[in-house]
Amino acid sequence: SGDFLAAADQFRAFNETYPGSPLSAEAFLRQGEALEGSGATSDAARAYLESYSGHPNNYTAPEALFRLGAALGKLGQTREACVTLNEVGVRHPGDSFEAEAQAEMQRLQCS
Repeated sequence: SGDFLAAADQFRAFNETYPGSPLSAEAFLRQGEALEGSGATSDAARAYLESYSGHPNNYTAPEALFRLGAALGKLGQTREACVTLNEVGVRHPGDSFEAEAQAEMQRLQCS
C-alpha cells in the first residue's frame, strides 16, 4: 500500500521475534526493499547484507547480493558496488539476477 516504513518495521519485528527462522533471509531481503522504498538506502543495504551474509546458500541469496550491490552504487560506493555485483555471477552462475547484475555493472561503468 506504499507504507514502506510500516512494512520494514514488520519485517524487522519478524526477525527479532523469530531469530534463525528459515524465513529470516526472505524477511531481511523484503525489509531492505521496504527501506529502499522509503528512501533509506543505507539501511536497506545493511538489510540486504544481513540477508546474504546470514544465508549465502538460500534461494534469496542471488537477489540479496544483487540488491546489495545496486544499493552500494546508489550510495556512491561504486568500487564496492562493482565488486559485489560481480560476485553475483561468480557465486550464483546462471541465476536470473546474474543478468541484472551485469546490466547494473554496465550502468555503473564497472571495469
